[in-house]
Amino acid sequence: MTAPRPQIGNTARSSAGKSLRVAIVGHTNTGKTSLIRTLLRDEGFGEIEDESGTTRSVEKVGVYAAGQEVLALYDTPGFEDSSALLLALEEFGETLSDVAPSEILHEFATSVDEHCEFDQECKILLQALNSDVLLYIIDVREPLLGKYRDEVSVLSKCAKPIIPVFNFIADNEKALARWRGQMAEFNLFSALEFDTVAFDFESEKRLYQKLQSVLEPHYEALQSLIDYRQEIWESLSRAAAQRIFELLKEVACYRRVVDAESGDSTQEMQHFVRKAEHSTLKDLLAIFSFSQVDVQLQQLPVKDGHWELDIFSPATLKAFGLNAGSSALTGAAAGAGVDLMVGGLSLGTATVAGAVIGAGVATARRYKQELKAVWNRSKWMCVDDTTITLLYLRQSELLHRLARRGHAAQGNVSIDDSAGQSIPKDWTKIIAQLRQHPEWQGGRASGEAYERIKSSIVSWLMN
Repeated sequence: MTAPRPQIGNTARSSAGKSLRVAIVGHTNTGKTSLIRTLLRDEGFGEIEDESGTTRSVEKVGVYAAGQEVLALYDTPGFEDSSALLLALEEFGETLSDVAPSEILHEFATSVDEHCEFDQECKILLQALNSDVLLYIIDVREPLLGKYRDEVSVLSKCAKPIIPVFNFIADNEKALARWRGQMAEFNLFSALEFDTVAFDFESEKRLYQKLQSVLEPHYEALQSLIDYRQEIWESLSRAAAQRIFELLKEVACYRRVVDAESGDSTQEMQHFVRKAEHSTLKDLLAIFSFSQVDVQLQQLPVKDGHWELDIFSPATLKAFGLNAGSSALTGAAAGAGVDLMVGGLSLGTATVAGAVIGAGVATARRYKQELKAVWNRSKWMCVDDTTITLLYLRQSELLHRLARRGHAAQGNVSIDDSAGQSIPKDWTKIIAQLRQHPEWQGGRASGEAYERIKSSIVSWLMN
């Protein structure tokens, strides 16, 4: 299952002079590289470390809409001693008369040999001066210290629009409010909440809309980017939902005849389900551009591209709120419903004769193989309702987490675990309908009934 991929990075030709130059600036270790990773859907861009000063040079990458470079993002080093820098700039400015602050910055930054202690800061200043807008990244978990005020004071001398971007906002509402107040003191009210770890696509759209509001000449190009990224995001979500439907269809349509001589085929059935789910997991990670090795999701038993909790483990039932003690779950740990399934009804051997007599010609022809198997005291093994339901809940939760995981996330991510995944209203009916069509397993299924079921499940997953 594939979906259209956004053209990002240096994979397309830019329109010379037309792309919007955006400098990503801020203190060290606030999430500048993380922001770009998330916008690019690329967890391999740049380096991210807990240590300060990881980015030591300016790196440029493009963001495209249908082959046209709309944004040129510049990842810059972090400020390390903005207070000393501000003091040095003030002293340097005293040697120049009737010179605009931006020109003082340029003279200072281009004479770096005279103050090599500010080598990294000079790289920031030169890129800021050569950009159209500055995104000032703020880690709201940090206390309000004077060095941050000094950074804004320095950047304001560039005479460029500054948009504060509040990062790591999850569960930090009070800190966010304090930082908003701090930025308001600099008349920076056009701020944005964008968490590079707990991702929200609507935040990405608001980022582009903020750029539209301060850079009118780029409005149409940015709107094309918004529309393009919206289309891509919906395509990714739909591709993921359709891949999950394929899993559910394959498992629900699984059947295997079992007779007295063949022994227990439960292990074979379990292997089929495990393999099918693992294949789906790999495809979902690929759809959202996550590696199978690096991704780890808190509250979700996925590690190194594998489910940690086995689909047939009683602990998995409990984790997803399914009642393992009910009569309906007898044998659920095995995941097998061993009986003849006809129209959602379970027919034992004693009722076969009545079923044949009462059925019409078309019905008898439709269930010929099933009725023959029971008459011969054989049974059809299928995957029970609970296992299929558990598969749906696990994939639904996985889709929810992947769609809200930033590509800068490292290790476990703190995300609200109240995802609210629930069993759809007509779920049991849908499973019964799938079971009635074992011919849909494998190959290319079609038909009105098939498309109706597919549409329902995809819609549930996307909503």
